[in-house]
Amino acid sequence: MLADLTALTPSLVVCAAFLIGVALFLRRQMGTKRIEGDDDAPDDISADGGIPDPGGSQPTTTPDQGDR
Repeated sequence: MLADLTALTPSLVVCAAFLIGVALFLRRQMGTKRIEGDDDAPDDISADGGIPDPGGSQPTTTPDQGDR
């Protein structure tokens, strides 16, 4: 039985190290810390979360509407 445990030790060590690494990674990624200044919206995104209109305010027509 001791020989079986000796044979499994390297696998158990690698498994434990992997699980610890995954736990630390998830803790870091899922943490609630925020970078200072992260709340500022970039200039190209409007305050209400919409997509900015780079073409101006001219209405667009689709090919099937044509000129009526």
